[in-house]
Amino acid sequence: MKLIQTKAFSHSIIWVIFLLSVVPIAILGYFNHPSVADDYCFAYMTRDYGFWEGQRLYYEGWSGRYISNMLFHASPLAFGYFGFVKIMPVLILALLFHSFYLMVGEFIPTSRSNKLVLTGAFLSLYIAESASIIDNFFWYTSVFIFPISVCYWMYLVAVLIRYYSPQYQSLQNAIALLCATLVFFIVGSNEVVMLMIIAFLGLVWLYFLLFEKRFDKFFTMLGIVAVLCAYFLVIKAPGNQVRMQGGALSGNIVLAVTKAIKSTIKDSFHWVVYSPLLPMTLLFAAWYQKFVPNTKIALFKTNLLYTIASLGILLTLMFFAIHYGNPDGVPDRVKNAIYVFFLAGWFYLILSILNQFPKLITLPLHNVVFVLGLTAWSLFAWSKSTNLRIMYADIRSGNAKGYDEEMTARYKLIQESKADTIYVTPLKHAPKTLYFDEIKDNQDHLWNKCYATYFKKKVIVMKK
Repeated sequence: MKLIQTKAFSHSIIWVIFLLSVVPIAILGYFNHPSVADDYCFAYMTRDYGFWEGQRLYYEGWSGRYISNMLFHASPLAFGYFGFVKIMPVLILALLFHSFYLMVGEFIPTSRSNKLVLTGAFLSLYIAESASIIDNFFWYTSVFIFPISVCYWMYLVAVLIRYYSPQYQSLQNAIALLCATLVFFIVGSNEVVMLMIIAFLGLVWLYFLLFEKRFDKFFTMLGIVAVLCAYFLVIKAPGNQVRMQGGALSGNIVLAVTKAIKSTIKDSFHWVVYSPLLPMTLLFAAWYQKFVPNTKIALFKTNLLYTIASLGILLTLMFFAIHYGNPDGVPDRVKNAIYVFFLAGWFYLILSILNQFPKLITLPLHNVVFVLGLTAWSLFAWSKSTNLRIMYADIRSGNAKGYDEEMTARYKLIQESKADTIYVTPLKHAPKTLYFDEIKDNQDHLWNKCYATYFKKKVIVMKK
């Protein structure tokens, strides 16, 4: 019975959960295909107009997201390679894993194996409870807006900590340049994370001023970089002005703020209560107290009320950014990104409590029943994950394989036909993890136009 109280036991449980979470993503990636929603539009623009000209046209005509625009137009699909979206899920998984591993390594002075297991637990929680699996891993356009911007932020946090660390003083100038570059990338990825990073830098700067009585020049510089990039490169972009027109809430700040506060409260409650977060938090607290030495880390000595208020402000601002310009509510792909920041803030708050009040949370790890009960609670909560259920369902049912076969047959039909007008049949297999949208029975719909242009046809339309 002593085995369940060991680090090896707890680590084994986490790695099993991690593998159960990531293996289906890799399998489903094998059956993945480009989406008719946007993917073909960017691909043909790069092919027909060139990498830089395609970006310019999009920047001036639709969006000021200069970094996302660049990544969209770098799509391998532009060069006729359909296979990239099959390996993309594994690549973004690896990037998320590496960025969080570096961030947690700067926060917690512990062994490599401990940092790896923490990263595995965090990523498993994200996979299980994020709002949409397809937006996180399988839709090219979404992957290079939100998940990748989350990685930029985690890398930024890691290098920000290194900037102030004594062992990196000789590299301070290089680190400062890297920080500024990451801020530039974050701002140019999407408006939600753009607003968050400005507020994040501002809140840290204000904390230094209020509680440490110092004017931090480095955070001032980063804040200026963020604001200038946001205003001149994103907000004032011609395409952004076009994109913002016609929103029901656009210009109505009071209504957007009200909706943002409601979204913050509602989604935060859901993330805490209807997920494995509570049992995982207790397990993490128990693990941290037993296996991580109390080194009185300065990073966790922040004012707790200020930390809670800052997390609330950041979440509300991110919800505000989407409510202000989108009358249709908060898309799942946006919630995915906000959820990462919620998790990071939640565990930072827990770490602060554990370091400032080490005796406040004392868990009876010597009690076998307690440990088994907490483990069972965590596994049960994980088993209820909708994301895990639909991934395994799409694999077991053959839905993903059938989708792959149908899409391959469709490409063959289009490419071998000499007709200018192609009629395609509706898909019989539409896996929830891979299928996002479909061309329409209206040849003038944007998806149809992009699809037809990419395959060099006059019209591609769905049979009625």
